[in-house]
Amino acid sequence: MKTKSICGVILASRDPKALAGFYSKALGLTFEREEHGGLDVHFGVDIGEIHFGIHPPKNLGRPEVGRSSTSIAFNVDSLATVAATLNEMGAVQITEPHDEGFGMVASYEDPEGNPFEVVELSYDFGS
Repeated sequence: MKTKSICGVILASRDPKALAGFYSKALGLTFEREEHGGLDVHFGVDIGEIHFGIHPPKNLGRPEVGRSSTSIAFNVDSLATVAATLNEMGAVQITEPHDEGFGMVASYEDPEGNPFEVVELSYDFGS
């Protein structure tokens, strides 16, 4: 058996529509309303080859939502621009923008306490 790739990142949310709105405003993503496989309404967007889904906890068999040890990293064109937008939105900033050798990184929490990173890569990981 061989793992081909990571195909999705899924968050549990008390209010999937509102959380999709947060990521839409912060990162310019366009989520679609999804309802399939007997699951409750949820929202998703494809970013490259990875599907980013936001579901009610019931869909994922999870009783709770919020802070975990897992963080999503979003590669952006301009960390400064996205950081300014997040600051205007009142997002909780965990770390200031800093250089981690592969690029500039800043960490935040979304409105439900999920940690995420905004990354401006200094080179292409695919090369």
